[in-house]
Amino acid sequence: MSKKMNVLFIITDQQRADMLGCYGNEIVKTPNLDRFAKENIRFSNAFCVSPMCMPNRATMLTGYYPNVHGVRSNGINLPKDLPQ
Repeated sequence: MSKKMNVLFIITDQQRADMLGCYGNEIVKTPNLDRFAKENIRFSNAFCVSPMCMPNRATMLTGYYPNVHGVRSNGINLPKDLPQ
């Protein structure tokens, strides 16, 4: 690809998909996220590597599973000597 892509991750804590209008909730009003989802890409099938947020975020940042990057639960920082 010769054209650079812009990627924006919007990460919320404890945000279930069924609590957004773009995923079918008719009670909760999320107009800005609904518009953003309509004009961009919205995932309908996703998986996470851990039930806790910090290991998942570390995996998104590094591309490694928690058993490799070492963040296996909340409160553990990424090691400074992580392989590149």
